[in-house]
Amino acid sequence: MTPAEYGALLADAEEIRGSSHLQLAQQMLEGLVDPDTQHGQRGAWLLRPFHESLLWYDARKESANRAEYTVRKVNIRGSGITLARMLVDPPDPESADLGRAAVAAIKEALTAASPLAEISSKLEDALPEGQPYNTAPQTQDDERGAWDRGADPRLRGFARKLCRHAAGVMLQRGASPAARLWQLRTVLALDLAIHILKTSWTVTDTPVADRYLLLSFGDSPRALDTVRQRSEESYRRARIRLGEATVQTLARRMAELDEPSTVWSSQFEKRSALADVGDENSIANQLSRLPKNATRDDYLRIARAAVEIASYSRAAEDGFRVLLESVGSLVGTGQYRFLTAGPDLLAAMVGALSAGMPVSSRDFFSAIRQEWGFVTNQESSAGTSLANQLDGAGLERNARRAEVLMSDAGLAVGLSDRTTMVGERAAGLVS
Repeated sequence: MTPAEYGALLADAEEIRGSSHLQLAQQMLEGLVDPDTQHGQRGAWLLRPFHESLLWYDARKESANRAEYTVRKVNIRGSGITLARMLVDPPDPESADLGRAAVAAIKEALTAASPLAEISSKLEDALPEGQPYNTAPQTQDDERGAWDRGADPRLRGFARKLCRHAAGVMLQRGASPAARLWQLRTVLALDLAIHILKTSWTVTDTPVADRYLLLSFGDSPRALDTVRQRSEESYRRARIRLGEATVQTLARRMAELDEPSTVWSSQFEKRSALADVGDENSIANQLSRLPKNATRDDYLRIARAAVEIASYSRAAEDGFRVLLESVGSLVGTGQYRFLTAGPDLLAAMVGALSAGMPVSSRDFFSAIRQEWGFVTNQESSAGTSLANQLDGAGLERNARRAEVLMSDAGLAVGLSDRTTMVGERAAGLVS
């Protein structure tokens, strides 16, 4: 067999003498390069990029018209840079120690000894020097802007929570570097999604009783599962609040800019239908015709029309949805989507709270209610509108199924029929 023939067999994932499971390896590598393949290949999760030598996995084309691949402009990179700034140099000085500890642990995990790192270094040694892919790139304006946003004083509370959760995940005991990095990725996405939602609750003055997300752990048919139905409703209401927050923020900004010298067509993107001065019903022309004593309702009406035309709310609503989907919290399709937590998400939440572990399952459900707004059992539903929508027995059955799921995943230990301890491994009490 010639080297070319041998290479062709390897490339096609054919079984050859001295090798086995090449097809499985091919599937897992596809999961690395294209995360979408994990929808039909759960095994692809096993080889997610848990090491700096595999950080190229998110390479993609800068645009459809260009052939070159880059790791520069990846999905949510701007937010990623902002989150990195919060860990490296948080706006809250009290969080600095936790942030530094988390960053040091992240670096250690990313550079840990690994067979994959050996393979990567051999491949990189064969690359010619002085090429764009092995030369430090110049920082771009949008990247500098994303970094600066991480120091915004308005994000102090978010940064404090982010540093605490990242440190909890990365400094926990009983988890491998790969497991901790996967949990870190999950908890960062979760924290960002919940921050977006809580901001919308504040902007829209959402009643305290409606500030929650209900996690459903049932396996009954939907028509019989009232907890799932209420979970669907909690997600639907969250999307509505996000859209309304966008409208109110835009209306407030319009009112702030409304001066006699304001040229409204210049306040929107060029070539946008909102700025079309030739259309008497364009948003710019509607704003120009407003009287000096325009009311808040006037601005809200125009802002609502602008959102419908330009889809301003899409970034918040779609971003929230995608983040929840990425951590496995949002499942189902269409109007029947509901919220849950699988083993990966539960492990990330346990890791984020590891500094206070172990705790009873009751205290754990209380903690995730406080940290992320998740309602799981009857006790955590206190003070919410769910008290009038669900009976306590249904919520307690929901909590019991969550306990069983955590026990099966090795995240909890049932001490009796009524007591389940969560996080003993994260606290280093068991191996």
